Amino acid sequence: MRLWHPTLSKTDFRSGVRDSDEASTGKWIVTIKLPDIGKVWEEIEDAAVEGRLAAVKKSTLLMRQKIGHDLVCIYCARSDQETVADCLAVLRDLGVEGDLFYKSDRATDENRDDHLYRSSDFEVVMKLGC
Repeated sequence: MRLWHPTLSKTDFRSGVRDSDEASTGKWIVTIKLPDIGKVWEEIEDAAVEGRLAAVKKSTLLMRQKIGHDLVCIYCARSDQETVADCLAVLRDLGVEGDLFYKSDRATDENRDDHLYRSSDFEVVMKLGC
Protein backbone atom coordinates (compact mmCIF):
# COMPACT_ATOMS: atom_id res chain seq x y z
CA MET A 1 0.00 0.00 0.00
CA ARG A 2 1.26 3.50 -0.86
CA LEU A 3 1.77 6.47 1.46
CA TRP A 4 0.64 9.05 -1.13
CA HIS A 5 -2.19 9.40 -3.62
CA PRO A 6 -1.07 10.27 -7.19
CA THR A 7 -0.05 13.87 -7.84
CA LEU A 8 -2.78 16.06 -9.34
CA SER A 9 -1.61 18.68 -11.85
CA LYS A 10 -3.23 20.51 -14.73
CA THR A 11 0.24 21.31 -16.13
CA ASP A 12 1.80 17.81 -16.03
CA PHE A 13 4.13 18.96 -13.25
CA ARG A 14 7.28 16.90 -12.71
CA SER A 15 9.62 17.20 -9.75
CA GLY A 16 13.10 18.37 -10.65
CA VAL A 17 16.26 18.14 -8.57
CA ARG A 18 18.80 20.73 -9.71
CA ASP A 19 22.15 22.09 -8.51
CA SER A 20 20.65 24.16 -5.67
CA ASP A 21 17.62 24.06 -3.40
CA GLU A 22 16.30 27.30 -4.91
CA ALA A 23 16.51 26.02 -8.50
CA SER A 24 14.86 22.69 -7.66
CA THR A 25 11.14 22.13 -7.41
CA GLY A 26 9.69 21.91 -3.93
CA LYS A 27 6.54 21.88 -1.84
CA TRP A 28 4.66 23.49 0.98
CA ILE A 29 3.80 20.80 3.52
CA VAL A 30 0.37 21.24 5.09
CA THR A 31 -0.52 19.22 8.17
CA ILE A 32 -4.25 18.59 8.50
CA LYS A 33 -5.62 17.35 11.78
CA LEU A 34 -8.27 14.65 11.67
CA PRO A 35 -11.04 14.65 10.52
CA ASP A 36 -10.64 17.86 8.50
CA ILE A 37 -9.01 16.58 5.27
CA GLY A 38 -12.23 16.76 3.22
CA LYS A 39 -12.94 20.50 3.06
CA VAL A 40 -9.31 21.64 3.01
CA TRP A 41 -8.39 19.11 0.35
CA GLU A 42 -11.39 20.05 -1.79
CA GLU A 43 -10.29 23.71 -1.87
CA ILE A 44 -6.68 22.79 -2.70
CA GLU A 45 -7.74 20.24 -5.31
CA ASP A 46 -10.02 22.78 -7.03
CA ALA A 47 -7.17 25.31 -7.16
CA ALA A 48 -4.90 22.72 -8.82
CA VAL A 49 -7.58 21.79 -11.37
CA GLU A 50 -8.04 25.51 -12.14
CA GLY A 51 -4.26 25.90 -12.61
CA ARG A 52 -3.79 28.21 -9.62
CA LEU A 53 -1.42 25.65 -8.05
CA ALA A 54 1.25 23.74 -10.00
CA ALA A 55 0.57 20.34 -8.42
CA VAL A 56 -0.82 18.79 -5.24
CA LYS A 57 -1.00 15.43 -3.55
CA LYS A 58 -2.36 14.09 -0.28
CA SER A 59 -1.44 11.28 2.03
CA THR A 60 -3.24 7.94 2.05
CA LEU A 61 -4.92 6.16 4.93
CA LEU A 62 -1.68 4.23 5.54
CA MET A 63 0.25 7.48 6.08
CA ARG A 64 -2.51 8.78 8.36
CA GLN A 65 -2.29 5.61 10.44
CA LYS A 66 1.52 5.96 10.70
CA ILE A 67 1.68 9.64 11.69
CA GLY A 68 -1.77 10.35 13.15
CA HIS A 69 -2.82 13.09 10.73
CA ASP A 70 -3.07 13.87 7.03
CA LEU A 71 -0.46 15.68 4.96
CA VAL A 72 -0.91 17.63 1.75
CA CYS A 73 2.00 18.70 -0.46
CA ILE A 74 1.54 21.75 -2.67
CA TYR A 75 4.28 21.91 -5.29
CA CYS A 76 6.12 24.85 -6.83
CA ALA A 77 7.99 24.74 -10.15
CA ARG A 78 10.96 26.47 -8.50
CA SER A 79 11.95 27.14 -4.92
CA ASP A 80 12.93 30.79 -5.32
CA GLN A 81 11.33 33.23 -2.87
CA GLU A 82 8.97 34.83 -5.39
CA THR A 83 7.49 31.53 -6.64
CA VAL A 84 7.19 30.14 -3.11
CA ALA A 85 5.55 33.35 -1.80
CA ASP A 86 3.06 33.39 -4.69
CA CYS A 87 2.04 29.80 -3.91
CA LEU A 88 1.71 30.62 -0.21
CA ALA A 89 -0.56 33.55 -1.08
CA VAL A 90 -2.88 31.17 -2.96
CA LEU A 91 -2.92 28.80 0.01
CA ARG A 92 -3.83 31.64 2.37
CA ASP A 93 -6.59 32.75 -0.04
CA LEU A 94 -7.95 29.20 0.14
CA GLY A 95 -8.10 29.42 3.93
CA VAL A 96 -5.06 27.26 4.74
CA GLU A 97 -3.88 28.48 8.14
CA GLY A 98 -1.03 27.90 10.54
CA ASP A 99 2.73 27.84 10.28
CA LEU A 100 3.73 25.91 7.15
CA PHE A 101 7.08 24.52 6.09
CA TYR A 102 8.57 24.48 2.59
CA LYS A 103 11.02 21.79 1.53
CA SER A 104 12.92 21.59 -1.74
CA ASP A 105 12.77 18.37 -3.72
CA ARG A 106 16.57 18.42 -3.65
CA ALA A 107 16.43 18.18 0.16
CA THR A 108 13.94 15.32 -0.13
CA ASP A 109 16.14 13.55 -2.69
CA GLU A 110 19.14 13.90 -0.36
CA ASN A 111 17.10 12.70 2.65
CA ARG A 112 17.64 16.00 4.46
CA ASP A 113 15.08 16.97 7.09
CA ASP A 114 15.75 20.70 6.78
CA HIS A 115 13.20 23.12 5.43
CA LEU A 116 14.11 25.93 3.06
CA TYR A 117 11.38 28.31 4.27
CA ARG A 118 8.66 28.76 6.86
CA SER A 119 5.45 30.57 6.07
CA SER A 120 6.32 33.07 8.79
CA ASP A 121 9.31 34.12 6.63
CA PHE A 122 6.79 35.63 4.20
CA GLU A 123 3.84 36.65 6.39
CA VAL A 124 5.05 40.15 7.33
CA VAL A 125 5.87 40.98 3.71
CA MET A 126 2.49 39.67 2.53
CA LYS A 127 0.60 41.72 5.15
CA LEU A 128 2.45 44.87 4.12
CA GLY A 129 1.64 44.23 0.46
CA CYS A 130 5.29 44.44 -0.55
